[in-house]
Amino acid sequence: MTNEHRIILEKLKEYLEQNPSQRFGQAIFNLGINEFIQNEEYQLRDIYNDNDSDIIKRIEKRIELFNSQIKK
Repeated sequence: MTNEHRIILEKLKEYLEQNPSQRFGQAIFNLGINEFIQNEEYQLRDIYNDNDSDIIKRIEKRIELFNSQIKK
C-alpha cells in the first residue's frame, strides 16, 4: 500500500465517521472519488488514469466545500 492509498483511506474513514448515515457508495461520490461524466446520460467517468494525488486533491476540495457550507 502506498502513502497515497493510506491518505485516501484515512480521509474516507474520517468522512464516514462524521457521516455514519451515509452508505459507502454515497461517500465515494460525495468525496469526488468517483464522478459522473458531465453529460445527460449519467454515466460514470472512468478514473483509471487518475493519479492518486489527483484523487486526494478532489477529496480535500470536497471536504473544504462541505466545511464552508457548515460554517454558513
